[in-house]
Amino acid sequence: MSETQSSTFAELGLGAKVLAAVKSLGYESPSPVQEQAIPAVLAGKDVLAAAQTGTGKTAAFLLPVLNDLPHHGKAKGPLCLIVTPTRELAIQIEDVCQTICKKTGHRSVTVVGGVSYGPQRGKLARGCDVLVATPGRLMDLMGTGDCDLSEVTTLVIDEADRMLDMGFLPTVRKIVAACRNRRQTLLFSATLDEAAVGEITDLVHDPAVIEIARRGTAAQTIDQFLLPVSPEVKNKLLAKVLEREGHSRVIVFCRTKHRADAACRRLRKAGIAAAPIHGDRNQNQRERALRDFRKGSIEVLVATDVLARGIDVPDVDYVVNFDVPGDPEDYVHRIGRTGRAGEFGWALTFVTPDDVDDMLATEALMGRTVPAFERTKGLDLGTTPPELDPDRVPAKVRNLPASGKHRKSRTKAAAAKAVARQAKRDKGPRPSHGKPKAKTGERETGKKTKDATAKSPTAPGERGNRSSNAKRQGASTKGRGSQGRGDSSRGNGRPGSRKRSGSSQRESGSGQGWQSYNGPRPSKPARKKGRRPGDLGGKTRSKSERR
Repeated sequence: MSETQSSTFAELGLGAKVLAAVKSLGYESPSPVQEQAIPAVLAGKDVLAAAQTGTGKTAAFLLPVLNDLPHHGKAKGPLCLIVTPTRELAIQIEDVCQTICKKTGHRSVTVVGGVSYGPQRGKLARGCDVLVATPGRLMDLMGTGDCDLSEVTTLVIDEADRMLDMGFLPTVRKIVAACRNRRQTLLFSATLDEAAVGEITDLVHDPAVIEIARRGTAAQTIDQFLLPVSPEVKNKLLAKVLEREGHSRVIVFCRTKHRADAACRRLRKAGIAAAPIHGDRNQNQRERALRDFRKGSIEVLVATDVLARGIDVPDVDYVVNFDVPGDPEDYVHRIGRTGRAGEFGWALTFVTPDDVDDMLATEALMGRTVPAFERTKGLDLGTTPPELDPDRVPAKVRNLPASGKHRKSRTKAAAAKAVARQAKRDKGPRPSHGKPKAKTGERETGKKTKDATAKSPTAPGERGNRSSNAKRQGASTKGRGSQGRGDSSRGNGRPGSRKRSGSSQRESGSGQGWQSYNGPRPSKPARKKGRRPGDLGGKTRSKSERR
């Protein structure tokens, strides 16, 4: 779809009430995705849109939808349904929606997991015009009859690629089936690649296709840097970097929940106000952390990738990737938390020798190299930081076809990782980082030296002698009639074979007596105090009976 020449929201066709909401939201001019999406939604068309993070996608669908949405009153269910993959995204959409609804007079309800059902059921019973929901909680409320979607005329699926990546495709299809057949469907995603959203594009009919930036593109307002470090100093280095560069309004990303908690504890010990946010934190804890971060009482958020997609935290100074993400696309979403809405920001990524492959894959996806961080004077980077060629060129990524249940493994990001691994193999093995190399003599050419043969733990002749001894020992054992439950002397692992510990073998001499024994196993010693209750119909024998 070609870009329009509109420069104000009024020229896009929005009404007076929505324009008043635009002023409350603080928008001055529409972003590219808003310029293209708003006229299409107002025209009643389905929309299939992709834009890089931080471009105003939420307002791109909320403003035109609420501009034309009628007021529902107390009916069976909402007229507009917005489905989003995470609780944080749902709450963010609800915040923007509430601001617009104050001007338009609509009512909105948000239902997410992690909180009790009661208040959500009560709000749904009172009726709403707009429902913002996560898939799991919405399905629960539909199953109990508390939510009816039969009146939905506008369906919005936000972060569709993330929704499929989290395994919500069957749930989304059930939700869509509960809506009206004649409806307007708006599908927003970070990418329109077939591998990412191909399984869900059938939900839109003759859509207006909007693609602002290609996949893997970071905003031009973000400066990116690498900091090569040794693993042994990485933990201590984080607090020092934050103290030097400033630790106000910073987001630190870690790969796992455990690492996020550990990094948060270390920052607190260093006197930095930090809070963790990840999947193991309940909804109230996550909301409190985001609220305190926005107010400034928390200086640093330490998060996993749950915060990397779509969360709008304003005025983030910079982002630190404490761990390089395994998926190159997650890197783009992480650093997209800064430099939003035209503001400038920067991102710093710690890279250890084990992270080189993932970082090269990320560069291949973005089509650009990330320069090294230069302000390292006085920082202890350790003894073995990785050496990255400053003149390296990112590998070209071939867009592989995607089909079948392994579709995800054939995405551009997976191909980028494969290219990076192959480039590393072509370059040769990694340096030993100061460790002495083993003397191999002529083994590098495929020949064994005499010294190597002599020093080997078991020479060929010795192996032959041991094999002959084992055969003779097995034959002598077999001659004594070792049959029945399996021949344990041969260690063949057949059912019934038994092995005895070394101490037991020492007690019986050479161990041959146990191995060749074929008789019954010894029974447990008889109880001295008669039978247990229950052996004789639940009764114990009397003294006279025992005599």
